[in-house]
Amino acid sequence: MILSMTGYGRGNGTYNNKAYVVEVKSLNSKNTDIRVKIPANLSDKEFSIRKMVQDGALRGRIEVIIGIEGESSNGDFTFNAALFKTYYEELSKITAEMGIERPDIFAAVMRIPAVVNSGGSIVSEEEWEAVQALIEKALKGLESFRIDEGFVLAQDLGARVANIKDSIPKIAVYEQARAEKLKEKLKKNFEDFFVSEKVDQNRFEQEVLYYLERIDITEEKVRLAQHCEYFMSQLNSSDTQVGKILNFISQEMGREINTLGSKAQDSDMQQIVVFMKDELEKIKEQLANIL
Repeated sequence: MILSMTGYGRGNGTYNNKAYVVEVKSLNSKNTDIRVKIPANLSDKEFSIRKMVQDGALRGRIEVIIGIEGESSNGDFTFNAALFKTYYEELSKITAEMGIERPDIFAAVMRIPAVVNSGGSIVSEEEWEAVQALIEKALKGLESFRIDEGFVLAQDLGARVANIKDSIPKIAVYEQARAEKLKEKLKKNFEDFFVSEKVDQNRFEQEVLYYLERIDITEEKVRLAQHCEYFMSQLNSSDTQVGKILNFISQEMGREINTLGSKAQDSDMQQIVVFMKDELEKIKEQLANIL
């Protein structure tokens, strides 16, 4: 079973008239990148939140947003009037001395930490446990989303790998005709270059055999078929983190397909190889979004 790296989960609930909302969003990324936006009253829990998300979301660019909705959070709002007056008076004196015209001192003071504090109280253990439950709920929602998306991706990947594997026997149809064409081409070249000399037929046959051995694609076909089977076995495994393994397998598939293309020397075979390359590129695009 594969999981998509993109997903969304949400958990919401109330505690002592506070309406908490937890959102977890995930996008594809090679590494784990967790970004947290939380109220001030949870600032001391940031590392615990990061640990929960890393264990639950595993990998990706993950954004965690915890908010307190509605008027229920007004009880945590504080305004330090004395501190505001002190800052305002001092800044007014400085601006007057420096001759700064029409400064927006009011807005500047309001942005100073500790003048206005929203949700700055430390949460109790009971409240933190309630928030943790909401985080877990959001992570479960994220996992469910990823499973659904992963199922769709698995169907698409499986179909494209099957297309590549089914194309292998189609190449074999043209191999005998290709050998005859190459043999005739080599013979004509020999006759053109050695028109005044008699060509040793045995030596010519040896050279043709040597040349055909060099462009033989039997091993590439066998290895490509094996890579396709291995890809499908990993795709259908119980492991939920197979994105990197599938990416490595797709690279090996690409090497065999490229070698087939370089050895083909036949337009009909080249068309099949081009189709394989196109399917493989689409596979790689999808793998960028696999966990």
